[in-house]
Amino acid sequence: MKNTDNITVNMLELASELAHKRVVESNCHTIWIDEDEQTIYTEEAQDLFNEYHDQYETIILECKINKP
Repeated sequence: MKNTDNITVNMLELASELAHKRVVESNCHTIWIDEDEQTIYTEEAQDLFNEYHDQYETIILECKINKP
């Protein structure tokens, strides 16, 4: 039987998505979308993103399953 509780994810991408979502939800930091549809953060928002990213990366690493 296949264990469907475990999935493979890109840790950095997941941490980035979660951090970005949290920055956007904070509503107190300005971000822009430029003409190339790239997200641009203010310095304050970038600092907050970096902090959240580190926190999420740590949480994800703590959930790592060690293969036998």
